[in-house]
Amino acid sequence: MSSSLLATLHLISVQLFLLLYIVKTFLLLANKKMLEKMVRITKVPEMIISTVFLVTGIWLLFILGAIKMLIVIKLILVFISIPVSIVAFKKQKKLLALLSLVLILGAYGMGEAAKKKPFIPTKVEVVGNADDVAKLGIKTYIANCAMCHGKDGMKMYRDAKDLTVSGLDQSSIEILIREGTPGSWPYSKAGMPAFGKTLNEEEIIAVSAYVQTLRK
Repeated sequence: MSSSLLATLHLISVQLFLLLYIVKTFLLLANKKMLEKMVRITKVPEMIISTVFLVTGIWLLFILGAIKMLIVIKLILVFISIPVSIVAFKKQKKLLALLSLVLILGAYGMGEAAKKKPFIPTKVEVVGNADDVAKLGIKTYIANCAMCHGKDGMKMYRDAKDLTVSGLDQSSIEILIREGTPGSWPYSKAGMPAFGKTLNEEEIIAVSAYVQTLRK
């Protein structure tokens, strides 16, 4: 399954899960009999949605091989919210249900905020006879770009550009690295994070030069 389709399934399942939880929390506060009826009706669909949510999320992280700091916070909030929500609905504790909802909404917000943030760079050691600029370009690329574009430039994670067929010149590549690109519909197209505040000018120039060497 492609990473684009996985991302679409993941985000749709996240939104459905969030919608279900908002409705359940509202019913716990307003109408417990309706909540019990809804729980019976949505038990199986909720299990399916939760499974798709977790499996696709883990699958995407495995394909990517990298993570963002905001996603780390998101995962922490999700794992805290799970036991809180179980206790809240089992014992019908309104305050706990509200707390769990806040945690889930916070996790969703972290996920949205993370979309334009760079990944946590991997540690790279470059050895060989290349000059300092080439080594800097390789190191910067592997640390920050290879998780989406691949070491060979052809990974195309969530519709990332195939760098082996790119025709952009040096200055255009530098602008893209500094400013990033916006995501768009469908959900799977995430866009490229802006690295203008993550990389210094020397690193941007070096990695832009290295990207051009990946072309066939």
